[in-house]
Amino acid sequence: MARDPSPLRYDFPLWAPLLQVVALLLFHGLLPFGVSALTARHGWSAGHPAAGNLLGLLPVASGAVLLTWVIVLHDREAPKHGWRVEATPFEPTQYLIASGPYAYTRNPIYLSHLTIWSGWAVFYGSVAVAAGVAVMWLSLTFVVLPYEERGLMRQMGEPYVRYQQHVHRWFGRRGAALL
Repeated sequence: MARDPSPLRYDFPLWAPLLQVVALLLFHGLLPFGVSALTARHGWSAGHPAAGNLLGLLPVASGAVLLTWVIVLHDREAPKHGWRVEATPFEPTQYLIASGPYAYTRNPIYLSHLTIWSGWAVFYGSVAVAAGVAVMWLSLTFVVLPYEERGLMRQMGEPYVRYQQHVHRWFGRRGAALL
């Protein structure tokens, strides 16, 4: 007797969220710290940041909050459409979220990465971390995002094209109605 397959697929092992948190902390915490050691830390004296450098913690915190918000949105939305861990992070998703931060940017995850790293560049006063932000933005803008957007257009068609016409790639809304 064949079992009726569940409409939802959970490929996420139980340890995966912990691994994801560790990876994010390494990428957004330890890596900028290490990169900052490659150049002088402007604004620092006696191993401590100046007050101006401390302002960099605001974008770090803002980016972390944005990233958490997006993860929660996906955690709520994905099961409605069949949760699926893609073979590669560059595979298009199976659903379109147009609310929350997605109403103002098509790429809140990447925007959060850039915001966090920009904050670290200010905090560490590091030209090397700022160069990392520039390289990240260039690779996202000219390599990753065009590839992902082509996949999303193939995957979702007209709804994604309307979404593109309504919400800017990085930040801002255009037009009156989305869907």
